[in-house]
Amino acid sequence: MERRGAVLAGGIAALFFIVSVSVLLAGGDPLSLLVRLLALNGYLALALAASMSPFLREIREVFGRPFLAVHHFLAAFGLAAILLHPLSYALLAGSLEVLLPSTWTWVEFWTYAGRPALVLILVALTAVSLRKRYTAHWRPFHMLMYAALLLGLVHALLRGTDTTAPVIRAVLGGIFVVVMGAFVLKRWQRREK
Repeated sequence: MERRGAVLAGGIAALFFIVSVSVLLAGGDPLSLLVRLLALNGYLALALAASMSPFLREIREVFGRPFLAVHHFLAAFGLAAILLHPLSYALLAGSLEVLLPSTWTWVEFWTYAGRPALVLILVALTAVSLRKRYTAHWRPFHMLMYAALLLGLVHALLRGTDTTAPVIRAVLGGIFVVVMGAFVLKRWQRREK
């Protein structure tokens, strides 16, 4: 990895460090800390993976690894954390009911937007696993990850314990802006082709 890669990797590691330290400093029992660390770090990893999509060549040059290796590393970590977040929350709540969809009001839908976000993440993950079989049709389903990230952010801001901290809001808001910028840039690149 060249110097630029080390700097970028250090910046990414710093984001995870800032989020994790902020959660740990806020305190709580061990299971509550785990729930919160899984949610925030999982979101951050998925958002970083999504934000890399317009930079295939640059990621290879900077990290000295193929784009998919870097992208899949972050995505795998993020998926594992995001999937473990509701399971650990169910353990904390003492009920699997927190995993089930419900009939919601408009406000409740956005407050608990993590549940539909999880469904969208699973659809996007399934699309990736079928990309070789359905080469022309998998991409729109995989792009549901952007909608999942929006739902996850809203859920975090409305329901999250740690998102009252300005540093957490800044990191989550900043990475979401980067993701949306990457989304627009990727669409622009496709249009140019």
